[in-house]
Amino acid sequence: MSVRVSVEASFVREAKKLPPDRRKAAEQTLVKFMAQPDLPRLKFRRLEGAASYFIINARRGDRIILRKIAADSYAAVDVGPHDNVYRRWNR
Repeated sequence: MSVRVSVEASFVREAKKLPPDRRKAAEQTLVKFMAQPDLPRLKFRRLEGAASYFIINARRGDRIILRKIAADSYAAVDVGPHDNVYRRWNR
């Protein structure tokens, strides 16, 4: 099963703040998620306290926040280091 992922402006804005190697890793993580959303390395899970939002692990300790649009469609809305992402999402 594969899924579609759109990228929102907020994701692009935060991705630009990452060093090039981590930005590329985040992009590669999204590609892997689109092909295999159940890949164990991604640790796809619901973001507690935020209906319709999910989180996946990118390499190097970064996290990607996804908003579910439909059964097979998500929007990437945020990316960054673990602590920064959780702070922005008040977790």
